[in-house]
Amino acid sequence: MGVASLACVLAGCLHDPSAGFSQTKAASRNYQCTRLSQAQAHERFPGVVPELPPRGAYGVTDALVCDRRLIDLGERSGRDEWVLTTLGQSVDEITRAASALAPAQTRWHVDAFYPSAEVAEKIAVAARVSLVERGQQVSDRVPVLAAGDIAVLARMSADRSYQVACGRYFAEHILEPPDAFLGVMIVDAREAQLHAGLCVAGEWRWLQ
Repeated sequence: MGVASLACVLAGCLHDPSAGFSQTKAASRNYQCTRLSQAQAHERFPGVVPELPPRGAYGVTDALVCDRRLIDLGERSGRDEWVLTTLGQSVDEITRAASALAPAQTRWHVDAFYPSAEVAEKIAVAARVSLVERGQQVSDRVPVLAAGDIAVLARMSADRSYQVACGRYFAEHILEPPDAFLGVMIVDAREAQLHAGLCVAGEWRWLQ
């Protein structure tokens, strides 16, 4: 398996993210890398990655594109790190399931419920982007219930509270067809798996 002439694309510069003479193993682990085909890498970084060679020619076939983490390993909790590291795959599975169940021409509203507000926002943004990439219409508006409703929901179990909130969204005309609400959340504080539910026409359905 060949690797294109760059080992890492970072801020438009060549840089090898592997441990060696120039950096320690700890520093190396603070890069997040994705392997792309040479065609994809050339499209994203045409000045760095060359075009595909002629058919039949022997040469490179892919490229490793790396970004420096904004927050070094160890500075986040283990759960936050796991959720963010696997976020792309998680939201892709969630939005695939949600898109298959919602009616055509749905207008999507998305929110995430997570102990860290910063991580919750990243989850919500990732889910919105994933829906857009699937050709869905996505709103930036997040439906919000009245303070009295929120106080009542806070005393319910997680399973029950999402069902009731879904009904209230449509009963109070906060959401109306063709709106749908996709919620992504941690249900049990002891786990790291993201769960999701879909609210359509006042009916809540757990996706996972």
